[in-house]
Amino acid sequence: MEKVMEIIVLLMKHMQDEQGRFNDIADVSQTLVGSGYTQQEVNTAFAWLFERMQAQAETIVDPAKPLRHKPNRILHTIEQLIISPAAYGYLIELRALGLTDDVQTELIIERAMLTGARSITKDDIKAIAASILLDPESGQNAIWLQDDMDENTLLN
Repeated sequence: MEKVMEIIVLLMKHMQDEQGRFNDIADVSQTLVGSGYTQQEVNTAFAWLFERMQAQAETIVDPAKPLRHKPNRILHTIEQLIISPAAYGYLIELRALGLTDDVQTELIIERAMLTGARSITKDDIKAIAASILLDPESGQNAIWLQDDMDENTLLN
């Protein structure tokens, strides 16, 4: 799931660079496969992205609504001690790319804090975000994160 999340982030960056267009999906797909992702991972990422874009088409296309800057969630002092700057930066990137909303961002932070880990890395945030975005019913699933003591920490 985390590799699919990586692909989705790469696709969103590509869309930003190309002003929302894919000139040739087959070329993008082949480039991703050439970078080490499986065709199934690439197809899953494209399917998720297109499904989400279709579901949000009305709000994305509405010219009556001006684009607004989305404020970033500021971490509490305790959260800052646990969530690494790289992990927080990744969370901001997901938000800036429009992959997460306020509720999902809060849920990712909440789940990260509930792990009990002493440090949350970018990879930890990727795993949590992937579980929330790619499997919406994952609220009942547990995620295992490796903490800095090489003990497994359970995330609910």
